Parts: sequence; structure tokens; C-alpha cells
Amino acid sequence: MALFIYLESVERASWVRLAADGSVHGPGQGALAEIASGGERVTVLVPGEDVLLTQAEVPGHKRRLLARAVPYALEEQLVEDVESLHFALCGVDGERVNVAVVSRARLDQWLVRLQQAGIEAERIVPDVLALPLHDDAWHVLRLNDRLLLRTGPQVGMVIDAANAALSLTALLNETENRPDILRVQDFTASSEPLPPLDIETVEEPAAGLPVAVMAAAFNDQQAINLLQGQYSRRERISRYWRPWRAAAALLVGFIVVQLAAGVVERQQLAAQKEALDAEIEQIYRQAFPEARKVVNARVQMERALTALRGGGSAEGGGFAELLAQAGRQFNNSPGLNLQRLSYKSGQLDVALLIGDLQQLDQLKQRLVDEAGLEVEIQSASARDNLVEARLRIRGAAS
Repeated sequence: MALFIYLESVERASWVRLAADGSVHGPGQGALAEIASGGERVTVLVPGEDVLLTQAEVPGHKRRLLARAVPYALEEQLVEDVESLHFALCGVDGERVNVAVVSRARLDQWLVRLQQAGIEAERIVPDVLALPLHDDAWHVLRLNDRLLLRTGPQVGMVIDAANAALSLTALLNETENRPDILRVQDFTASSEPLPPLDIETVEEPAAGLPVAVMAAAFNDQQAINLLQGQYSRRERISRYWRPWRAAAALLVGFIVVQLAAGVVERQQLAAQKEALDAEIEQIYRQAFPEARKVVNARVQMERALTALRGGGSAEGGGFAELLAQAGRQFNNSPGLNLQRLSYKSGQLDVALLIGDLQQLDQLKQRLVDEAGLEVEIQSASARDNLVEARLRIRGAAS
């Protein structure tokens, strides 16, 4: 029996148990303390908006070195400092690797909540990666004002329901592997159906708790477990024993100090420094075998990674955020008709029809003042009593 827990919010959780034959048992909803965990394998699902799913391009790196290189490869597209973030890796494809990025503070908060409830998680996974996966379709779960969208094994995102039509249309137009069908499960009984889209939309039954759908569809080979590295189960168990090992080490150290404290300590520190220097140089040479002269391996590694990042690509998170910010202002412009959308290198190009130049100027001001974006009107011309315009929109410069 496996236990699936969905941390829907800070105060609210839902859960379900999945038997080996795929049958669902004991669904519940409430506080974590109400869950009676009896040694099952526990998978915890967390809100997808708290986790960035992207790809990193790290040429020439062996798998065991990726965990060190990926944070630097993604540094330029992240708002927070990489030291405050946790990176979980999965699905290496040539020189690209799928990555889930989450705040260490948020991951620690989830773990503390689980620990206080006496729950030991084997996996923590973004909710969008627990949606059903189809070869020819994208899957959508509608939960109040959130749309969970899964487009691939390690690819998905959360969309604001208010901008669903705009966001989904743009994603369908931009994707290289356009699906044949959009499969939708709506758990919001009072909500209106999704607006018509240029794709066959199939409504599937949605009953019970969303966590039951996720548990039945979950495949750990097609998801990214956030509990990696220092958050892995082995490392967490090791931390529990660490205070006792430290006490034993202190006792041994006391005896050694009484015999020859100064000499032994200097020898150990010198050996450790030499070993660390050698390891740093070895890692650098393995990562960049073309390097001949190594003066300062750390500095040279950082410079080389900076050069590599110049050719990287991981735009999924920036596109969704930029589109959501601009979409709110588009929705507030009566008579606006979007013609085309395209996204590249952090900027959104929009072709639209609008009533007149005054409305166009008002739209630009709202995008700047209310959404905090940088907007450039590239062209504006009259056509059939309307104004045809092209805008270039970027996120505000930090």
C-alpha cells in the first residue's frame, strides 16, 4: 500500500492510499495530523507554482558532475541566488537535463510540516508531474483558479484560470510537438467551461479528490523527486546520527590532543587541503578536458560555465510568467484582438488589432504602470477603422 499526500496549501491537505492492484482506498481531507501513516511508501505532491520546471544545457559533463554544474548553467534566468535554491535533476538527454528548482526555505517548510505530523516522505513531487501522461494529448486538471497542465514526462506548469484561453493558445502555437487533443478534468463544479480553443477538447470525468487522479496516474520514472542531494533519505538519516558520531569523534580527538595535538592537527589540515585542491582540479579537468593549464580551478570553472551559459536555453518559466502579466492587461482592453504571439530570448512579440491609437497608448501605459513591464510599440497603422500594432514586451529590468 502506498500513501499519496497532496499539500494543497499551508493549512490544507488531502490524501489517498493506492493498493498494488491500482485500487484507491481511504481518501481524506484535512490537517496532516489526521493522517495515520503506518510504514507505507509516502509520496508527497506539492503546488507546481512553487517549483520551476526547466531544462539546462551543460555540454561535456558527466552525469555525476551535473549536480555541481546545473546551478551555474541556470543562474542567469533565476531571480534568487543559487545558494538559496535546491536543484533536482532527471531525464538526461544528450547535453540537456530536465531540472526542478525550488526554494530551500519552501522545501524545508514542507519537511518540517511532515516531520511534525510524524510522516517520512520517500518522494516530494510537483503536482503537475502526477497528472496523467498521454502520447498524443496534453492533460489539464482545473482546480478553482488554477489550471494544472502536463505536456510531457518532466514538463508541466500551473496556469491562472483567468488567462487560460490566452495561455493555452500561445503554448499550442509555440510548441514544436503540438498535441492532437486537450484532455480536461474539471474539479470546480461551479466554473464555466474553458473557452473554445483551436484543438479538440475532451472533457473527462472528474469526481472525488484530485489526489486520487494523481495517485492513479503517478509514475516515478516520469517525474522528478525533489528529495535529492542533501535532501535525500540517506542524507537525512545520516543527519540524525551525526550528533552521536560527533560525540565519539570528540572523545577520540581529546585522546589524540593529549598525545600530540599540534603536530597531528597540522598534518591533517595540510592533507585535507591538498586533497581538496586535487579534487577541485580533477573535477575541472573532467568537465573541461580541453583545458591545458590550471592555475585556479574554481575561477576557471566559473568563467567556463559563464561562457557556456551564453548558448543555453530554458525559457519555459519566463514565457509563462511574462504571458500571465501581460494577459491581465489584454483582458482589460475592450475590443482588443490578438493576431499573433511569439516568444524568444526573454521577450514577447505581440501583433494585435485595437480600436484607436488612444486605446493603444492606454494599453501600453497599463502594461508599464500596473504590470511593471517594458513595452516598445514597433509599429502602428490604421486598417478598417482599427489600428494594427506590433508590441515588444519584456520583463522589467532588475
